[in-house]
Amino acid sequence: MNLPQTITGTVQHGNEIARHFGTPTANITAFEDVSALERGVYYSDITIDGRTYHSITNLGVRPTVSSSGRVNAETFIYDLDDDIYGKRVSVTLLDFRRPEKKFASTAQLFETVKDDLLAGRAYHGI
Repeated sequence: MNLPQTITGTVQHGNEIARHFGTPTANITAFEDVSALERGVYYSDITIDGRTYHSITNLGVRPTVSSSGRVNAETFIYDLDDDIYGKRVSVTLLDFRRPEKKFASTAQLFETVKDDLLAGRAYHGI
């Protein structure tokens, strides 16, 4: 896949699983068909109301916590604690970090997510 790729959508309420682990994400209902994009974790930027923030995005079916098979975009936004539900956003996938994986437990998933977030900070220089 050629990067960067930009997807646009609206931030919707999710199951708030990540919030319980201290890593809240923006669940984005994409306007485009994202099922053809490679599933996994991406370093990204997100634009909300004309402002751009560094982020990290998971694009996939969330196999550890869901069995729906629906491709979903979830973005963790560094250093933003605003209510963005219902906002139209653009997420630019900048670089691929790792493929999506099913973990044996949510604890293992969130240990890996913490590593992803640290790597994202380094990638973005923050």
